[in-house]
Parts: sequence; structure tokens; C-alpha cells
Amino acid sequence: MRALYWFREDLRLLDNPALTAMAEQADEAVFVFVMPEGRQWSRGEERMGVHRRRFMMESLLDLDLDLRKNGNHLVLLEGNPVEAILQAAEKWNCDTVFSQRCHTAEEIRTAEAVAASLPHHTLEGATLVHPEDLPFAVADLPEIFSRFRNKVEKRGLDIRDELFVPALPSPPTKTSESALSLELPIRLTGLPDDTMLFDGGAVPGWKRLNHYFWGMQGLSEYKQTRNGMLGWDYSSKFSPWLAWGCISPRSIYHAIRRYEEDEGANDSTYWLIFELLWRDYFRFVASQHGKRIWHATGLKEAPRNPVSHHPLQWKAWCTGNTRSAFVNANMHELRLTGFMSNRGRQNVASYAVHDLGLDWRACAAWFEHWLIDFDPCSNTGNWLYVAGIGNDPRPQRKFDVEWQSERYDPQGAFQSHWNRLGEIFPLDPNQIP
Repeated sequence: MRALYWFREDLRLLDNPALTAMAEQADEAVFVFVMPEGRQWSRGEERMGVHRRRFMMESLLDLDLDLRKNGNHLVLLEGNPVEAILQAAEKWNCDTVFSQRCHTAEEIRTAEAVAASLPHHTLEGATLVHPEDLPFAVADLPEIFSRFRNKVEKRGLDIRDELFVPALPSPPTKTSESALSLELPIRLTGLPDDTMLFDGGAVPGWKRLNHYFWGMQGLSEYKQTRNGMLGWDYSSKFSPWLAWGCISPRSIYHAIRRYEEDEGANDSTYWLIFELLWRDYFRFVASQHGKRIWHATGLKEAPRNPVSHHPLQWKAWCTGNTRSAFVNANMHELRLTGFMSNRGRQNVASYAVHDLGLDWRACAAWFEHWLIDFDPCSNTGNWLYVAGIGNDPRPQRKFDVEWQSERYDPQGAFQSHWNRLGEIFPLDPNQIP
């Protein structure tokens, strides 16, 4: 059998269930990735900004090198993903398509369109807990995360083993053998050396994990430091590699267990697993509710706050020119690096929705454009949560940003750092849709 393997958000060979299944069945294989070119929201902003695009390209180059070490290579496709996959399958006479299972309605619709014309096998590889191992069906997912976590942990957190890199099928003789070449977006020059710069790919992802766990022993203090604001090592920073699937949540879990065997378990080692369960939960929420997660009312019957568009307030929020220096600093960090801390995301989201009255969907789209670690389930799930129309038992989750600023940036170092850089590298308001 000749198979076409469609990489999506699983840019790795290690612990990749769909790839392993394909390798066990196929005699020959073509490995492809469809470049997400020209995708825009209705307001005009590109869905993928420069930071995430660069990380994606670096990850593709890393993946191609890994494939070549294993006797194959990566082929890049362009255009409509359904048409590109079907045309590639026809070109190389592939009998079937394999890919990782996705969770949002948009991604599922694309996979189903391929399956309508060609056998398409999708396997779960993006979650820590396999859906089949849940103590309930995804359709019966608890409405509150704590209930989900309690039920999963009560049953026992028995995570499946990692899958080794399989022996890969050889490529058909007529696929291109030329080395993969990509023109990487230029990084912004002039930023301080300590500005966070993420390198895409499985190799940098594992390098980061090994440094954070065993190099600096950061895991042992994760729960105490995770709400930091400034610098590299207050949190794991695994999210970009998880978002693109350069490293699997299951691999991180088993690395945590190895660390616990070497250094001992504590609240911090558990807390990183806790965060991986949150990530799972938002994926299952997306699977359960489909396109409803993008409704203005979210998962509720009616919106909690009036939704309107205020052009001046919208531009102030996007450019980091609001009345809150704390919010502004976070927005500058996002734009200049593609990253924002979890604490920062909660505060700028609350400020946008509850203080400025902005449409949460427009704000979530802005995050999609800029975030280097964007993934549709976590981004949308978190915005719904803060907006009060998601999986939050509280009637409203409004943050007092000034109190938060005093608690998490008491000396103002974070605000001083990023607001100064925001002045040096401003965003032209005319470029905002």
C-alpha cells in the first residue's frame, strides 16, 4: 500500500500514533504539509502572524531533517487543503491518507471533505488522556473543569506509553529529493538579548524540556514561579512546541514521571500535569460543542456583557495604549515576541471584555494572529472562560488589573521593560483592521 501522511499540528516523529499506524501498514509513503497561505478573518487581519509563521517554518525544516535521517522527506503543498491533499494523492497514486485527529469544527470539516473522496484514517495524538480512556463519553463531558479533573483522577491517571519512532516506509521514486528550502521571516532587530526568542522544531523543544527539568530544576518550583511575568524561566514555556505538535503532551507527562523518580514528586511536578489536563479539557470542549464555541453567546444562552465595537478602544487595546500600564506592557510583549504569560492573558482578556466592552471574538482573532503558541481550542476556550460564556462556574470573571499589577509586578519591572520597548517599536494604528 502507498500512503500519504498529512502532517497538521503534529510536526514530530516521536510518539505520533497516526504516523506509527501508517508506518505499520504502508510499503511506501509520501509525507506532506499544506502551507496555510492567505487565510484571513472577515475584518482583514491575517490569521497567522510573523512570529507563528517563523516558528512553523523552523519546525518544518526540523521535521524534514528528521524524516531524511529516517529515509524519507517532507513535501510542501499550497492552496486549499482539501484540494491540495486530493491532488497530491492522485499525483503519487496513494491509496489512503493518514493524519492526526483534530478537534475544532473547521478542522474536522476539512478532514471529512478529504474522507469523502479517499480513505482517510485519523488517530488521536494531541491529548494527554486518550478520549477512549476517559471515564465518560466526550458528549457527556462535565461542564466544569474541576469535575472533569476529579473524575479523570479518581479513575486513575493511567497515561498510555510513548510510541517510539517507527521504521518509515520509503518514498515513491518520483517524489522530489531536493532539500527543503524556506525563506524565514526576519526577526525584529534591536530587541534586548534577553527577549524571548523561540526556535521551532522537535530538537529545540526537547532542548527546552531538558533545560527546564534537569538543567535548572525549574519543574520542582513550577507551582511557585508559574505566575511570573518577566524572563524565560519562571514557567516551562512548552506551549509553542505543544501547539505545533513538535512534542506531545504524553512525552512531557512521562518526562515528568522520570523527573519525579530522580528528584522526587511535589505539588509543582503535579501542577504541570494539571495544566496539561486543562489543555485536554479545552480540546474535548471543542469536540463536544463544535462551531458553537465561536458563537457570540459562547456556550451560554445569552451573552453576559453587551457586545459592541468601539474603534478607538479597540485600537488602544491592540496598540497597548489603554489607561492600564499593566495591560499595555502585556500587549507590547505579545506583539514583539509572540508570547504572553498566562497571568497576562487573563488580565488583558478581562480588561478587553469587561472594561472596554470589546467583542471577545475580535480579541481572540487578534491573539490568533500574534501568538506564537496559538491553538484554536485553548485560545477560544480561555476567551470564553474569561468572558463568562464558557466553562466557568462563576457568574463573572473580571480581574482588577491594578491589584493584579501590584501583586505580580510589585516593582514595575515588567511594565517598565515592555512599555519602553513598545515606545521604541510602536504599532501603526492604521495597520489595525
